[in-house]
Amino acid sequence: MPTGSRSTSTSKIDAKKARADLGRFLRGFVKNPVVVSRIFVSKVRSDPMRVAQAAAEAMPAPLRPLVGRVAWPVARYVKVTTRKVVRRMADGPLEKAKDLFDQGRMSEAIKVLRPHQRWPFIRRRIAYYEGEMAALGPNPIPPQPKVTVADRVPGRVLHLVTNALPYTQAGYTVRTHRIVTAQRAAGLDPHVVTSWGWPMLQGHTDAAPYEDIDGIPYHRLLPKGEVPSESRGRMILGAAEVTELVKTLRPQVLHAATDHRNGSVALAVRERTNTPFVYEVRGFLEETWVSRDPRRVGSERHRMQREREAQIMREADAVVTLAETMAAEIVERGVPRERIYLAPNAVDDSLLTAEFDGAALRRRYGIGDDEIVVGSVSSIVAYEGFATLLDAAALLREAGTPVRVLLVGDGAERPALLEQVERLGLKDLAILPGRVAPDEALQAQAALDIFVCPREDLRVCRLVTPLKPVEAMALGKPVVLSDLPALAELVGSGEAGVLVPPGDASALARAIAELRDDPARRREMGEAGKAEVAAKRTWSSLAKTYQNIYRTVTDGR
Repeated sequence: MPTGSRSTSTSKIDAKKARADLGRFLRGFVKNPVVVSRIFVSKVRSDPMRVAQAAAEAMPAPLRPLVGRVAWPVARYVKVTTRKVVRRMADGPLEKAKDLFDQGRMSEAIKVLRPHQRWPFIRRRIAYYEGEMAALGPNPIPPQPKVTVADRVPGRVLHLVTNALPYTQAGYTVRTHRIVTAQRAAGLDPHVVTSWGWPMLQGHTDAAPYEDIDGIPYHRLLPKGEVPSESRGRMILGAAEVTELVKTLRPQVLHAATDHRNGSVALAVRERTNTPFVYEVRGFLEETWVSRDPRRVGSERHRMQREREAQIMREADAVVTLAETMAAEIVERGVPRERIYLAPNAVDDSLLTAEFDGAALRRRYGIGDDEIVVGSVSSIVAYEGFATLLDAAALLREAGTPVRVLLVGDGAERPALLEQVERLGLKDLAILPGRVAPDEALQAQAALDIFVCPREDLRVCRLVTPLKPVEAMALGKPVVLSDLPALAELVGSGEAGVLVPPGDASALARAIAELRDDPARRREMGEAGKAEVAAKRTWSSLAKTYQNIYRTVTDGR
């Protein structure tokens, strides 16, 4: 199937989503008109064109011309006029400051704006930059009086996370839900609370403050009055509301997952309520941030966020992370190894025996039963290295050993990959259908003959282990991975996968070609991978790990 054959259906899905978003907005406005109005005004101020475009997409087809004739010109006028005012009043420093801030040069960005702070919009921008910078400081949340929490509930754990299901479907949110459902099955009493303002500030204005998902209580700290624009203000409000939640729920343990904003809130709440705090390091997000722009490496923000994360790790009662490579990095940041525990990316036990109709998905995309399919199910971002996989596919075609490439997912790099497919003449071999539902993602995993994770040789990729190769191994798929520490750790003794130099399309092509022509070896590698996952990477086994960690940090309290 050609790469663009789903564009019409995708546009219909996008329009349907836009209408659903509008419906949520209107329902939220009816429930909480003051807060929703404040959020809407802030979004119009920041990007009126985007608001107008979203409104147009959400309208039924007969009404879209009206939006085009009225709302769009008005929004454009507002934006153009605003730009003229900014240029006339501030002589261009706003754009310069924005570029500096994006590079992580925060103090310089503020310094550029200082001479122009007589203008209200400049003062707002300075306040935003200062708040973001203060959020990375050593004491972002002011101390408050201690409170007494009596009669704590045995086994109750309060998880502090950035976002969660059902509004965000990502590896982070899926991991959270798998952890808490496994903990509940093991006899613990987990609750989840999301960061202050989420998901209302992301457009889900009809969200409720509480929802039960698969028997797990999810609490949301929704705005009730003023809405801070910067992280520090939201963290201060979050700490106050989580403190009240602790007084109500009376948990034995706080369990916060990266990044530093959740960790800072948990530290503040620990100091106020004397509740032990476990910090789960799921990634080094400052390294993910710098991976998108080399100018950010070593910047002020990079250094400050690294140190703030390290400070939280050092002050936590225990640290949990995903892999030994990550544990070694945490030790370098000053945490004793005996206070670090491993809880790797894992899968439900049921995935080891589940069967998904990969054949049906192959038929849907015109893939023959005898064709070898290689690829991945992943976020499509640059550091995943899928450009190298497409180059390898071109080499295999030239060598007369072609394979089909299936890359399921969406992200910033997808347009560039589609252009690469055109440039290499791979339209008949490469399929990039975009984002799919979770069940279809597993079906796509089942459709693969070889799972490939060709990550780039970047610091974030050397440190952090992804989830998707683990799922592929659980489904009995052989894996070909970049030879990076965090990925090499996944395949254990090496029988479950093949490691190739990152960024080397020729080496990747050779590894794929060898597996392409050796079905017996593919089968043996798949069985070894499944055994590796069954032994070390199921949520039920990790629930016991968490129980031991909680027991350690609560002893003597």
